[in-house]
Amino acid sequence: MQKKKKRILLIEDSRSTRMTYKRIFEDAEFHILEAGTGQEGWDLTLAEHPDLVVLDLMLPDMHGLEVLKNIRSHVKTNDIPVLILTMVKEAEEVQRTLSFGASRYMYKDSITPENLIEIAKDLLSIKQDSA
Repeated sequence: MQKKKKRILLIEDSRSTRMTYKRIFEDAEFHILEAGTGQEGWDLTLAEHPDLVVLDLMLPDMHGLEVLKNIRSHVKTNDIPVLILTMVKEAEEVQRTLSFGASRYMYKDSITPENLIEIAKDLLSIKQDSA
C-alpha cells in the first residue's frame, strides 16, 4: 500500500517563487496546492484542509496575518501548522505574527531548500504527534 503524500498549501503571490517552492516540495514527495492571493489561500485551506500551510505575508488582496487569523479562528483549520515564509524582517511583525499562532517564521532570503524541507517535516511530525 502506497503511503499518502502530505499536502502542503503554498500561499504566495509571486508565481516564480511559488514554482520554486513547489519544485522543492514535490522533489521531497509532498503533494502541493497553490494559491496566489490571500482569499484564494483561505478558501483552499477551508475546502482542502492541507497538512501544512506555507504563507507569505505580503499578498495583493490581504495581509498574510489576516489569512493566519482566519486559519487560527476556524474550528476546521485551527490545528493546521502555518509556516510564515516572507521577506518581512521587522521584529515587531515577527512577534505579532507568532502571537497570532504562526508555527514558524522564516525569511525567504536565508532558507535553503534542505532547511525548508526539514522545517516542513518537523512541523508535520509535531502535528502528527498531537493528533
